[in-house]
Amino acid sequence: MPAATPYELLGRFTDRSRPFVTHYGGPHARVELSVASAANAVAKAAGLLRDDLGLGPGSRFSVDLPRHWQLPVWVLAGLSVGATCGRDLPGHVDARILGPAGLGAVMGAGGDAGAGADELLASACDAFGMPIPGGVPSGVIDVGIEVRAHPDAFSPDPGAGASAALVLGGRAVPWPEALALAASSSGRDAPAPGGARLWVDEATPDPQLLLSCCVIPLLVRGSVVIATGLDPGEAARIRSAEGAGDGAA
Repeated sequence: MPAATPYELLGRFTDRSRPFVTHYGGPHARVELSVASAANAVAKAAGLLRDDLGLGPGSRFSVDLPRHWQLPVWVLAGLSVGATCGRDLPGHVDARILGPAGLGAVMGAGGDAGAGADELLASACDAFGMPIPGGVPSGVIDVGIEVRAHPDAFSPDPGAGASAALVLGGRAVPWPEALALAASSSGRDAPAPGGARLWVDEATPDPQLLLSCCVIPLLVRGSVVIATGLDPGEAARIRSAEGAGDGAA
């Protein structure tokens, strides 16, 4: 049976109103995407990558975003078109997406908008996915603008799930193998009753970050809380209130 893409796995959640990713950018800055909202966001992002930029099997897509709700959206979109995806991929890539700090660093280092990529995308990492204030340099795609033109549904190409790969610890792990690795890491190989709720913060190491953000929630039809900008007391309080546990067993 062909491997299902992340977008197709999102479609298997029975309750699409449940949370899929929740992001805290501080103690009072909370954004939550339901399964339905996350699927729509992945569909729009995947549409941009495939239909506008031509990414697909054999492409390399570097998702150089901070720990934010857009991180899993763009990783899952890249995997859904059949590309090899990861954070900070070395060497030349077909496309690279940067947050505002990354874009500023690239443009400040001699103005090289290429950044080792055929296509350079940028996200404001805004709570609501808004464009970058003041616009972007020539040659850079502001995804806060461009994704809006794409539909809320996506039809993956046949075989996209089998060709996709997630870069973990410097190794491109085929998508079916990444699902098996997530099952081993989480101690689960089937949907959990009520869905597991995972916790990711600044201390979560790679490659556990991408497993917990992107793979385990799909595997167990659960969700993830991504927390940044919290002091230890705030983190403990919010983690308890959200009922979130570790991604690893």
